[in-house]
Amino acid sequence: MDNFREKLVRKLQGDIPLVAEPFAKMADELGCSQEDIFQEINAMKKEGIIRRFGAVLGHRHAGFTCNVLAMWEIPESLVDEAGKYMASHREVSHCYLRDNPEKWPYNLYTMIHGRNEEDVDRVVADIAERLKPCRYRLLRSVREFKKTSMVYY
Repeated sequence: MDNFREKLVRKLQGDIPLVAEPFAKMADELGCSQEDIFQEINAMKKEGIIRRFGAVLGHRHAGFTCNVLAMWEIPESLVDEAGKYMASHREVSHCYLRDNPEKWPYNLYTMIHGRNEEDVDRVVADIAERLKPCRYRLLRSVREFKKTSMVYY
């Protein structure tokens, strides 16, 4: 990654300034034009260096105060179908297939958010009904110690 890209990534991974033209301010700080920034972002997206560019919502501040990590035991032959169905729920923010250690049956994990326990339980029940018979365990969040976006530089 060249020096300009690294400097740009450093700017993009932080908060975008809440001003009328945030990229103009960024361009001024980087000594380039806004068009240079847009071209570089598009190039990095095409190259697969960045996947997407968007806002991060603080879910607790937005009223989504309940969440649960659901661990699912899904047969290998159904993982793709199950993962796509789970991910189709707007309340599911994360859906991962993971290697499971010996004697640990759970291989598919979802993070489900809701405004209350009932919202979360409704999504869990819907997924469990669709995929039955399936086993699952729920780990409800009690307290948040850290939530930040990844910082690469």
